[in-house]
Amino acid sequence: MSLRTRLILTHAFIILLTLAILAVSLAFILRDYQRQVQLSRLGDAVVPLAFQARAMFQNDVPPSEALARLQPQAGQVGSIIIVTDKGLVLADAAYGLTNRTINLTPIARAQAPRGFFWGSLVVRPGRVLLYAAIAAGQTGGQNVYVALANVERPLFEALDEIGVGLAVAGGITLLVSLLVALMLARSIARPLTRLTQATEAIARGQYDHRVQAKGRDEIGRLAASFNAMAEQVQGARQMEKDFVANVSHELKTPLTSIQGFAQAILDGTAQDIAGARRAAQTIFEEAARMARLVGDLLTLARFESHQTPMARDLIDLNDRLPQWVERFRARAAAAGETIVTVLDPLPEIVGDAGRLEQVVANLVENALRYNHPGGSVTVTAKSSAIVSARKSSILAWRRIVATPPPQWITISVADTGEGIPKEDLPRLFERFYRGDKARVAGGTGLGLAIAKEIVVAHGGAITVESELGRGSTFTVRLPARNNQSASRGNS
Repeated sequence: MSLRTRLILTHAFIILLTLAILAVSLAFILRDYQRQVQLSRLGDAVVPLAFQARAMFQNDVPPSEALARLQPQAGQVGSIIIVTDKGLVLADAAYGLTNRTINLTPIARAQAPRGFFWGSLVVRPGRVLLYAAIAAGQTGGQNVYVALANVERPLFEALDEIGVGLAVAGGITLLVSLLVALMLARSIARPLTRLTQATEAIARGQYDHRVQAKGRDEIGRLAASFNAMAEQVQGARQMEKDFVANVSHELKTPLTSIQGFAQAILDGTAQDIAGARRAAQTIFEEAARMARLVGDLLTLARFESHQTPMARDLIDLNDRLPQWVERFRARAAAAGETIVTVLDPLPEIVGDAGRLEQVVANLVENALRYNHPGGSVTVTAKSSAIVSARKSSILAWRRIVATPPPQWITISVADTGEGIPKEDLPRLFERFYRGDKARVAGGTGLGLAIAKEIVVAHGGAITVESELGRGSTFTVRLPARNNQSASRGNS
């Protein structure tokens, strides 16, 4: 059964149940109204009869004879009953209650005139009399009442009278409600159907499929969430394709070299010892290149699964950072490039020195690789304090100890190369992403992604700014020791 059908049937059931409850409630209300009308008619008709009965009793007329004289005047309003204040029926015109003691059950009525007495009397199961009584003096030394009684109409008679009207109104209401339910079910089921079709399209590999998100209700938010999910899935699939293409390219070249030089050794092309050594050296270098690629992939996979342990050592970058940069000076000199280091006094940080060295080495190596011949690479490190406004209540009668503002260490690596195109900047730190120039220059394309994971694991951030023809600047921002201590203390 579809969702639309279930919504319509549920709506119809609720309407029918509401109509049934309304009909029963209305019947009870009408019965109470009819009872009050009937009691009022009895009360109005019994007044003149009571005056006549009082005069008869004063002239010692027996109750049976008084009943015979008064009943024709009651007409169709009801039957007369003459009863004592103890409940003994002295005369009864229609119900066979003469000489029986009855239980007079009073019925409270608002604004009842003085001297009136209303009540109900059960003659037999299912037959209830309503009566209005008024004092009519004495007879035989007993206080007597003249009551005018009539049978109360049953509940089902009231239902029979309003049944046709209720059926017509219920039918119209049900028809209108079904139309409303159909429109409501359609408005709910249609976007869900589109979402289902879109989900099936994503499952078939159509990752660019989107749904139209309308409104701010739950369906609209669901459609927006689906579009966001589909966009992320499409991006992940594109990253996977880029990864396969990059890894295939990186593996193809060393495998081709290894296969070719191994074949040269096997078929005797490299006959002398020198040729064999050159072939073996090439095979060794290409195998090492493949090992680096596999190592980077494993490192990144460990970072993604949060399985890479990070040391929490105290690091003095005033000593460590120059050492990390110094080992690239020989390579820069061989390429005709220069490395300029500008270091301000830096506070200590807590982290993994080996991993941070890997980040700095990757940035400096990339800067040297993509620089112009004769260009320069500038490594700058400085600390900065971020002052935030603090408000203290003057109502707190205690001394507030001022805490120092948080300090950050900023390490920038700038080159004077060709720069990076703007379209490549947003994806530069994505896993497995490589631009065309990066592929030509070599490398695995995973270094910046690994560097970002390391910096984020230290509570920092890494950004890039670049301008074509003027070079690029990579900036690493790390929290100083007091920031990390405060963070651990607040956690």
